[in-house]
Amino acid sequence: MNIGQLNTLTVTRLTSAGAYLGNDEGDEALLVKPSGELAVGESLTVFVYRFGDGSLGASEQTPLAQCGDVAELTVSEVNDTGAFLDWGLDKQLLLPHGEQLGRVSAGKPVIVKLYLDQQQRIVASMRLDRHLEERVPALRPGQPVQLLVAKRTELGYKCVVNHRYWGLLYHSELEGPLQFGQRLEGWVKYRRPDQRLDVTLDAPRHQQVDDIAELILLKLEANDGFLALGDKSPPEAIKRLFGVSKKAFKTALSRLYKQRRIVITDQGIELPRPG
Repeated sequence: MNIGQLNTLTVTRLTSAGAYLGNDEGDEALLVKPSGELAVGESLTVFVYRFGDGSLGASEQTPLAQCGDVAELTVSEVNDTGAFLDWGLDKQLLLPHGEQLGRVSAGKPVIVKLYLDQQQRIVASMRLDRHLEERVPALRPGQPVQLLVAKRTELGYKCVVNHRYWGLLYHSELEGPLQFGQRLEGWVKYRRPDQRLDVTLDAPRHQQVDDIAELILLKLEANDGFLALGDKSPPEAIKRLFGVSKKAFKTALSRLYKQRRIVITDQGIELPRPG
């Protein structure tokens, strides 16, 4: 049974305490107060965690993050035990004092890694360097990745890549500032000798061309098969309609023309006529 994760389990028995859900290995988790009537043998997807006594519990609620994830969560309360984070479940997530960085205040967001402590309890840590992997596998340039903006630096923004590694987005490649905790789709640009990743928000050129070409076709279909734009149109007009440079637009246009998916005229571009 995967603690701190969503599991699809089967109802094994019904008791006054609730429904016990099991897997093929014979492990059981208690679902207290099911949302509806259940029958033995019925399957359902639940989030598995540990009760205070160490036994396994199940929740029909879906958390904002699971074990192994890096996420931005909001602090609900701070007391002598630590900080407690809202993560979408009735039982709040503990951020121990020893896993905090700087001042942690109720109502403020924090970026944390969710992991299992020595007692197999789900807890959070702001000390990402402890929990992110130092060695990066052979991620290839151009490979798509998920980014979470964690910190602004002199060179750019440190981002968590795929919940597991550090990456850097350079200021020089960005059109404007990014927000703490912002999630973005990016691509691997370069794997440095220090095992850190340089990442980018710009898709590889071949993918950019494919995306622009698809957008041109969609715009044509939405405008009765004709657009009063072409390779001689001013860059401002192209940027306004497609949000791309004239050079990128012309490259996509050329590809569509060679594939005979558009016709170029003195008035603009159009879809080929049937027959």
